[in-house]
Amino acid sequence: MTIRSIHVKVIASAIDDTELISQAILNLLHQDAELVISRDKSYHGAIQTTIEGSAKRRKDVKQVLKNFPGSFYWNLINNGLGERIDDSKYLHFRLDLQEFVKNNIVLVEGNGRRHPVKVRMKIESYPGQDPLTEAKKFLSDLAA
Repeated sequence: MTIRSIHVKVIASAIDDTELISQAILNLLHQDAELVISRDKSYHGAIQTTIEGSAKRRKDVKQVLKNFPGSFYWNLINNGLGERIDDSKYLHFRLDLQEFVKNNIVLVEGNGRRHPVKVRMKIESYPGQDPLTEAKKFLSDLAA
């Protein structure tokens, strides 16, 4: 089992530094990653910027996984990993944006009011395999 792809998304308000956020996403992914930046109005009418990037090539995904500290993976495993995996075998979690722009990876737990960094990882598992069991094994290996 492995992770097939990693997608990172931040919805920034008009007062957020989008250059700083974009650079932090590139630091996590890789400097050659393509970012998709779009500006639009939020539901309430305020201007917001969506910044997205992804790693799809196997070597890029491996590099991104190395950028997360081992303690992060243990934290992820021990804090409701099963609730973070959807029916399409995607692992979803959120990172603290303020820490993220300082190159610190901090898992957000609960429904905080801050803008998070949304991360989605595609779990590779095959028929007959339980995605949760496979994810636990893989993340445990990364944490070691």
